[in-house]
Amino acid sequence: MVAVIGTVLHWSDILVLLLYFLLILGFGVWSSCKNRGSVGGYFLAGRSMHFIPVGASLFASNIGSGHFIGLSGSGASSGIGVAGFEIGAVYMLMILGWLFVPVYMKAEVYTMPQYLKLRFGGERIRIYLTCLALMLSIFTKISVDLYSGAVFLQQALNWNLYASVIALILLAAFFTVGGGLTAVIWTDFIQTVIMIISAVILMIISFARVGGIEKIRSLFPYAIANTTLRSTTECGIPNENYFSLIRPFDADLPWFGIILGGAIVSVWYWSCDQVIVQRTLAAKNLSHARAGCLVAGLLKFLPLFLMVFPGMVARILFPDEIGCTDPNTCYQVCHSRNGCNDIAYPLLVIRLMPNAIRGLTLACMIAALMSSLTSIFNSSSTIFTIDIWQRFRKNAHDWELMIVGRVFVMILVAVSILWIPIIRAAQGSRLFDYIQAVQSFLAPPVAACYLLGILWKRINEEGAFWGLISGLFVGMVRFIWEYSYTAMPCELEHLDKRPSIVRFNFLYFSILLFVISGIVTIVVSLLTKPIPDKYIAGLTIFDLDNLDKPVPIPTRSGSMYKANTYYDEEQPCSFENPYQDQPEAPPTDAEKKALHFFDTKYSTGISFYVKTGFAWICGLEKNDELDGQSIHSNSAANDNTSSRRSICVLREPNISSWHKYCSYGAVVILSFCVFIWAFFTDYRIRLN
Repeated sequence: MVAVIGTVLHWSDILVLLLYFLLILGFGVWSSCKNRGSVGGYFLAGRSMHFIPVGASLFASNIGSGHFIGLSGSGASSGIGVAGFEIGAVYMLMILGWLFVPVYMKAEVYTMPQYLKLRFGGERIRIYLTCLALMLSIFTKISVDLYSGAVFLQQALNWNLYASVIALILLAAFFTVGGGLTAVIWTDFIQTVIMIISAVILMIISFARVGGIEKIRSLFPYAIANTTLRSTTECGIPNENYFSLIRPFDADLPWFGIILGGAIVSVWYWSCDQVIVQRTLAAKNLSHARAGCLVAGLLKFLPLFLMVFPGMVARILFPDEIGCTDPNTCYQVCHSRNGCNDIAYPLLVIRLMPNAIRGLTLACMIAALMSSLTSIFNSSSTIFTIDIWQRFRKNAHDWELMIVGRVFVMILVAVSILWIPIIRAAQGSRLFDYIQAVQSFLAPPVAACYLLGILWKRINEEGAFWGLISGLFVGMVRFIWEYSYTAMPCELEHLDKRPSIVRFNFLYFSILLFVISGIVTIVVSLLTKPIPDKYIAGLTIFDLDNLDKPVPIPTRSGSMYKANTYYDEEQPCSFENPYQDQPEAPPTDAEKKALHFFDTKYSTGISFYVKTGFAWICGLEKNDELDGQSIHSNSAANDNTSSRRSICVLREPNISSWHKYCSYGAVVILSFCVFIWAFFTDYRIRLN
């Protein structure tokens, strides 16, 4: 072994890493050159993707370094129970493909706030959800991925935490800045293959080392650290339900909480979140979108075997490091006093993987991180530019939107880095619990709003808004209360001063929050005026065959920007494109002067190279093509024709047959889910 910048990598590992980077960077350059100078290519994929890259991108966008670190760590801590979230996600993917995507495609929307604008009218719900989506991106996505990726590099390479973060950000930003959504999706596809191959290799080596799944089942209860054996507490003793997906009501991951509470959060994540839904909306048609959901559903069975079981193997092989309970011992091992479960996967890579393959696994982790980050960067910048920036700059040109979107990504990254120390202090020894907990505090009201809105015409803007506000208030109280305390290590649990309400299981809390938001939404909607049918034609699941286009719901003037449900229904109201506010205005002198900065026609020397570099980063090599365009005009072209065509596609015989095949596939996959739940149900309570 040779040391390189303090690492334990062999020269063959470094060679594999370099070859990987050359492959991905070369593909990124090709994609970026192909998509330069087009806001549509940057923010949208043109609905031209086949089902295989769509499904792979769904999986890769979901599986990041947080899953490798978090799922393996939870597996090392308490067994396979955490895999219930992954198996449950398969059901949610079917709901996405068969319930939500048909409505989204019929509505011809590209962001989730756009759908709510059509469905409920007004502006306040759209503004609220846009801000919430960006906040969740910081708390549960960018910061978590950066932290978990940096933990892996810190353990594997002995790099500084924040130096690792910066290196990963620069690499991930290349693809988002370079090629846009189309490049991101194809990059996701390549990286998904790399992730699966390297993770399968590590799984095989891990299983071979301990003797297979049956040996894991028999050895895991005895994977106890020496410090735990000398302790008088039960800290560090493996969970007695370690090999069961179905656990008691008072367990850490109760079956009722995972099945119902986890499903509520998953409805938001898989069916209402821009990062995920944007992938399905890039499909060629509804059949490809559904087939992509099937592909992603099949891939979601892999985390149990590729991440959770290897985490359990890591605890069996390295009980003193991963199973430590003494705060001082844990700090020496992983610089955390709350436990070292999250280093399970890095330890397997460092100590089990052979030379060269170790480099491939490191590339796998970087691929997982980049897949997740590029998806979040692209989707967040899309939401901000379309749903917030253009609210203030209605006639913004393409070049302005390109620059603003990329600057906003930099701001998101900066805030996320500042949040990392809070994650290190709050997440304890189970990172995946932190992710699920934050989502359980903030996501259920959004899930209730979308689900009720897509199922029931009677839900109106007043009900949806106050349901969201009430849920936000309750969720934020729990969120702030939860993280105003510092979680104590197990051996110091007697010093924990948190009130009982803060210890209330987050899965049960998500159910309670969903019920509160749903009741408020329904009651307020029933007490207020319903939305006339002409305003919501084709915007619910039971109205997809409606050939009429929805008339935009008028918005009241004033600070609240409510939907005007008392608008005179007899007053003529022609359809207005929801993506286009006003005709494009010619650029002002100030805008021309700003754009002229990127003009390299008369530049020489250093000035030429500086301007060229800035123009490439901002995607503005072709100024003349960008000037005088609008993202609205690009995304709304041929709107009436495309909407009618999308309805006809649902009715064509050959397309209907593909829909039928997809439905058969969904039944098979869901049946396999039931089998997995039953097979890994070892519900036993020890009486002695």
